[in-house]
Amino acid sequence: MAQVQHTPTLTSLEEALTALFCLIDDAYRLINPRGQGRYESLKKLSDSEVLTLALFQQLRGIESERSFLRDAARFFSHLFPGVVGLHPSSFHRRVRKLRCFLESLRRTLVGELVGEPETLIVDSTLLSVLHPRQVRQSAGWAASSSGAAWARWGTFSVYGVKLHLLCTTNRVPISYELTAANTADVLLVRELLAGAELEEDEVARRLLGDLAYRSEPLREELAEAGVLLATEKAERRSTLRQQAEVCFAVLKGVFGLDRTLATTLMGLATRIAAKVAAYTYGLYVNRLLGRPQGCIKELWA
Repeated sequence: MAQVQHTPTLTSLEEALTALFCLIDDAYRLINPRGQGRYESLKKLSDSEVLTLALFQQLRGIESERSFLRDAARFFSHLFPGVVGLHPSSFHRRVRKLRCFLESLRRTLVGELVGEPETLIVDSTLLSVLHPRQVRQSAGWAASSSGAAWARWGTFSVYGVKLHLLCTTNRVPISYELTAANTADVLLVRELLAGAELEEDEVARRLLGDLAYRSEPLREELAEAGVLLATEKAERRSTLRQQAEVCFAVLKGVFGLDRTLATTLMGLATRIAAKVAAYTYGLYVNRLLGRPQGCIKELWA
């Protein structure tokens, strides 16, 4: 008896990649109408194509740009002819130049994925950027309010950064911030809620977090805005509270959030923006194709 084929066919992958490009191209034309067509005769790839490839790289789970471009030229050059002969350094420069549009592009989809949330979840995760022996040579990770720093993680000390995330109960990231690893979680709640850009009639009625977010002044401030801050111990976490941890697990397991090849803070910020945007677009493309929303790796791997 023939076995069921669980590996996605190249045709379904190309369909998903085409949908991804169309979504990005349409949104980019609205966000940056002057960007399309500028110096087009001098570029092998348009800005929309570069942004699509940047997210495609993260969806494929390939951290090395050289390896990704080699595979793209081999299997997808009929969709992106300009990728043939493209040097990794050139691709890297284009992505860094366009990184300011990644979050704007992602925000165009969040409203449809989220709907009208009544409950939001706030959490954070530590990302180690250097081995302790390398810290003295950490010129690209300058210790500052937004740079890498030392922090305690259980019985270990970690030199890195902290990613703060506000997401919904269906694991859709709404807003996120990157800070030094020793930044207190409670200080980022206001900024995350402001970044969510929720309308008055769509403000979350509940905000779930662990004990790191317990603060009476913050609770009173949020209550005046109509938001109930609920904090609880680890052993009492509800299944809703755990959805933020599942979101981090996907970002780390599928997108390699904790094993990037970045050598500077700017490079890390670019890669994180690309990974979170790719995750959001992966959810949306699955919905467009009638697939389970969370099954991202099976389609793009």
